[in-house]
Amino acid sequence: MTQTTAQFAALALSALMTLAVVAGVNGLATSQYAAADALAMAPYGQTHVAVQHVTVVGHRATA
Repeated sequence: MTQTTAQFAALALSALMTLAVVAGVNGLATSQYAAADALAMAPYGQTHVAVQHVTVVGHRATA
């Protein structure tokens, strides 16, 4: 593999892993939020469909 091919492969894997991590965290956050919302609404006899999304903001360091 040339250096360019290796760099492209590393970039592709990095992007794939980033998407996988964000999707996983979003799933965990949604389920946790739904569980907490269900517990909070239970005394009132209400049900609510809770939806929460994760937003990732990245900042590039300028050195």
